[in-house]
Amino acid sequence: MPSQLDDRLAALAAMDSSPTLAGLEDSVWTQVQARKAAAAAGGTGVRVVVTALALAIGLAFGAFHQQQPSRQAQLAELGVLSDDGLLAPSVRLGGGA
Repeated sequence: MPSQLDDRLAALAAMDSSPTLAGLEDSVWTQVQARKAAAAAGGTGVRVVVTALALAIGLAFGAFHQQQPSRQAQLAELGVLSDDGLLAPSVRLGGGA
């Protein structure tokens, strides 16, 4: 018992249509380039905003969290460079000056 779907599929198979492919590749590449340009243009604003926000946060953090320079680090470096600096454990173990 043939159904309506079988009739439509038979009619579709009997059709003689050969699509033209001339210019298909050019139109596809045109659409690809248009989408690429649109994506790049939309992302530029976001990148600028994120960069400016990161800079502002970094400057604010640096302004509010100022630390005094550590005097201990300077004294430790002078200890290695002093007259008895060759007796420092770091120098004796081969990792020092």
